[in-house]
Amino acid sequence: MKKRALNIVCSSLCAVFCLLPQQLFAACPPVAEINARATAFLEKRPLDLYPGKLSLTDAYCAQEKYVAALTPQFGQPIGYKVGFTSKGLQERFHVDGPALGILLEKMLLPDGSTFSLASAYRPVIEPDLVVTVKDEGIMTAKNELEVAAHLDELRPFLEIPAIPFTKETKLSGTTLVACNIAARAGVVGKGLKIEATPAFVQALADMETVFTDETGAVLQKAPGSNLLGHPLQAVLWLIKELQARGETLKAGQVISLGGFGSLFPLTEAGKNYTLTYKGLPGGPVSTSVRISE
Repeated sequence: MKKRALNIVCSSLCAVFCLLPQQLFAACPPVAEINARATAFLEKRPLDLYPGKLSLTDAYCAQEKYVAALTPQFGQPIGYKVGFTSKGLQERFHVDGPALGILLEKMLLPDGSTFSLASAYRPVIEPDLVVTVKDEGIMTAKNELEVAAHLDELRPFLEIPAIPFTKETKLSGTTLVACNIAARAGVVGKGLKIEATPAFVQALADMETVFTDETGAVLQKAPGSNLLGHPLQAVLWLIKELQARGETLKAGQVISLGGFGSLFPLTEAGKNYTLTYKGLPGGPVSTSVRISE
C-alpha cells in the first residue's frame, strides 16, 4: 500500500514538473565552455553563442566564472558597471531593465589615454559616468539625495566596450550579461566632488552631456536624465540587486552608471573623442581618448 502511494506521489510530481517552464531547469554553462569564450575574448576573436536560451540567473552564473578567467590579464574587481540603462539599449537587446557587470582594475584608463583598435574585437564607445563610493552606509540609501551623501566623486567616463560577437549574431540581454556586458576598457576624467544637496542632485539630472570628435562635431547631446530618469537611479538599482545577493558596496569601489544614449562603433584610427558635462557646480568637466590602429 505504501509503495503504491509513493508511486502515485512520484507520478504527480513528475506531471507538475513537466508543466513548469523549461527555463526553471536551465543550467549554468559548463566551465570549459565559459573559459573557451573568455579565451576568445582575450585573443580578440568572436565568441560563440551558448546553446539554448540562457536565463538571467544562469547568465550571472556564467558571468562570475567568465570574469574570473579575465582577472589574470585585467586585474582584480574594483567595482561594477550598470548596463542597459537607456530605453534604446533595453529595446535593442530585449531586456526589461538594467543588469550589472564587473569592472576590473586594468580596464580603467586615465584621461587622454590612447586605445588601440587592435586590442579588442568590435570595440564601440559610449558616453558614460562613473562615481566612487564613500562608505558602506550607501546600502541604506532610499533616494538620490541619500545616495549622494555616501558618494565621494563623479568622473566623466568614455566606456569602450567590445561587442564580442559577429555583426550577424542575434544578441539577447542575457547573452551579454554572460560575457560581463562586454566590459573591456574606459577612459576616466578628473573627479568632481559630489555634494549631498538638492541643488547638486538636481543638476545631475539637468546637466548636458556632449560627445564630440576631434573636429568639434557634436555626435551626441543628451541630458543626465536620459540615464534612468536620473543618473543616481542606477546606484539605487544596484543597491537593491546587491542586497538581494547578500553583498555590500564598499568604500573606494567604482560604479559605471551606464550610457546616456547610443553606442558608437570604433573603426577608424586617428580619431579623438571628448565627453563633456555642462551645468554641474564646479564644472564643466570632460575626458578624452585617442584611437590608434
